[in-house]
Amino acid sequence: MSVTIKDVSKDASVSIKTVSRVINNEANVADSTKKKVLLSVKKLGFKPNKSAQSLRSKKSYMLALLYDNPNKSYLADVQSGIFNACKSTGYNLVIQECDYKSSELKNDIVQFVDDFRIDGLIITPPLSDMSDFLNHLDFSEIQYSVIAPSTMNTESLYVSSNDYEASYTLTSEIIKHGHTDIGFIKGHPKHSASNLRFNGYLDAIKNHNIEVNENWIKQGNFSFKSGFDAGVEIFHSAAIPTAIFASNDSMAAGIMKSAQMKGLKIPEDISLAGFDDSPIAHQLWPALTTVKQPVEKMSSHAAKILMAKFDGLAEKNKSKEFKSELIFRESLKNL
Repeated sequence: MSVTIKDVSKDASVSIKTVSRVINNEANVADSTKKKVLLSVKKLGFKPNKSAQSLRSKKSYMLALLYDNPNKSYLADVQSGIFNACKSTGYNLVIQECDYKSSELKNDIVQFVDDFRIDGLIITPPLSDMSDFLNHLDFSEIQYSVIAPSTMNTESLYVSSNDYEASYTLTSEIIKHGHTDIGFIKGHPKHSASNLRFNGYLDAIKNHNIEVNENWIKQGNFSFKSGFDAGVEIFHSAAIPTAIFASNDSMAAGIMKSAQMKGLKIPEDISLAGFDDSPIAHQLWPALTTVKQPVEKMSSHAAKILMAKFDGLAEKNKSKEFKSELIFRESLKNL
């Protein structure tokens, strides 16, 4: 038998109207009363009727994730984090693929929000770095939170991790393993994380008084194929590095394939590192040294702070930077 609002009213010793006002986040309810009602809601497992709430509050209980990213593993982690946040709140999630190069992007998204009655957007790179796009959303009074923006605008809701610091630290660790000839594969040129990771690598190389070899630095786009193509180019050079650091694990996997096709063994002939700690990092052999980013936790927090903003919960409406972790596996060896 399902729990009703009347059951909550009885358990909390308040009127049905008071329970309704708390559930719909209406003003002028004492904090002590609100806590008492919410405690009864949790204890009894009461699930509000979202359709009815939507009609009363004009909220649709719909969030939308906007993305333009070829890395399916990253996208899966983002979705999983948001879904977990939505579970306990009754919100639903719409996934919307975008073309960041489209001249109609701004108008298309505004129309999309109107057509589907979207309460708020969660925006991933490279869209999260497009100031004109975000300004248009602000002008259109569309609420959103952004994941991994290049600029931490204190007026916007965001979650991030320190890509520069993680890349600098991993590059330094590769150097500590005895490597001075280190190649690097850049990520998508429109993603802020790509520049941060590349700059971390560059500064670590320079601060250890190692000369940068431009022949070992290649442009990728976070896809397996771009990593494979970059590896083919590097391994056809007159001299090859003893280690390669790729901006994500998918590209590192592509490099591994190109190395094997060239007859090179990892890590015997060349050490390899990636970034993200996606599933492929430990599915490969040898398993991949990488940086673990808490993508699910980041995206979950992005959803939570957005929903908290809808409900006026300022104390829970906080942007946050998450810490990354180095994961050492068999693909990196000491020289």
